[in-house]
Amino acid sequence: MAGCLLMTFITVENLRTPALVMTSPAAPVARILQQLGWDQTSALLRHAAAEQTRLATTRWMEAQLPLALALLACLALATQKRVMPLVLCGIMLLVVLFQLRIGPELIYQGRETDFPPGSADAGALARYWALQQVYFGAEVVKLFCGGILGSYLFVFRASRRYKETLPPAAERRPLTRS
Repeated sequence: MAGCLLMTFITVENLRTPALVMTSPAAPVARILQQLGWDQTSALLRHAAAEQTRLATTRWMEAQLPLALALLACLALATQKRVMPLVLCGIMLLVVLFQLRIGPELIYQGRETDFPPGSADAGALARYWALQQVYFGAEVVKLFCGGILGSYLFVFRASRRYKETLPPAAERRPLTRS
């Protein structure tokens, strides 16, 4: 879950990078900006930032598969096997597999929209944003299932273990002040 949040942060920061470079360029960058022009340099920087984001996202998608399999193995081999954690982990694994399936198409569509011919191609851009929303929706489902799984394993189970260690009500003595 922390990796997903980190990837969100990286994506947002990569979107800001071209504007930061263009608004306060260093002297060598300012010369390049004058030679290439504002529009060309801006398009190139946006494309470079998008490529960085695509590469990081691809690596993260590939890293999630072994993590999900390891979590599933740990939950399956646990001493107290419960169905709910296994189901939630299975859903998360299916979401990761779904994201791995649509990831290459998302990358392709993103590259198609980086340098639209002439004016912006509305059809390609609409397909890209629709696919991006599907990917984001899958990410939300995965984070939601991970949040429920984490709270079940760490909060609910811990409070239940604490209640099991308490003596029965009949054996409890009230605290008295002396």
